[in-house]
Amino acid sequence: MAVWQFRLNLLPEKVLLRRYEILPPAIPQELAEDFSWWADVQPQTGFEDQIDLILPRRVSWSTSGRMWGHEDRDDAHVFYVDVTKSKVVEIAFRIDANSISSELVKQICILARQLGCVLMTADYEILVPEESMVLATIQHSTAKTFVDDPVATLRKLGDPKMQKRFNYPIKDKGNNPSAKE
Repeated sequence: MAVWQFRLNLLPEKVLLRRYEILPPAIPQELAEDFSWWADVQPQTGFEDQIDLILPRRVSWSTSGRMWGHEDRDDAHVFYVDVTKSKVVEIAFRIDANSISSELVKQICILARQLGCVLMTADYEILVPEESMVLATIQHSTAKTFVDDPVATLRKLGDPKMQKRFNYPIKDKGNNPSAKE
């Protein structure tokens, strides 16, 4: 992910509510990265067609994934347990903070609501899929700060606390069946 991209992962709201009685403002990094959010719940068949209406489909680098948009700009991906692409592991979008599209944000929020999802940012904040909330969060994000002041943002990213977050071992959700555990 490029530093100027703002990441949004779709998480099934009912799975999050099983862990917490109410939607938390944020979740711990370990839970966010290691928990199999889609293990017990799956989106409706054909939901990928809705993403086709949001961003153009592109060739995926993963045999167990589908991708849309442009890798360095606005994009989306869906990773599955395996090459059959029958069981979702992750649904995510990345928004280019160089040119924030309110229409794209609106379409992501509509999709999230249709799938019964909330949105999780790269900082593990949990957002309800409301356009104004997502746009405000993007405006205060590292991605937008980088676009506005790259030097100051890169200095901040050198902070040991930030480095710890970036060095967290992330499982390969697209090609590793053990990532679902």
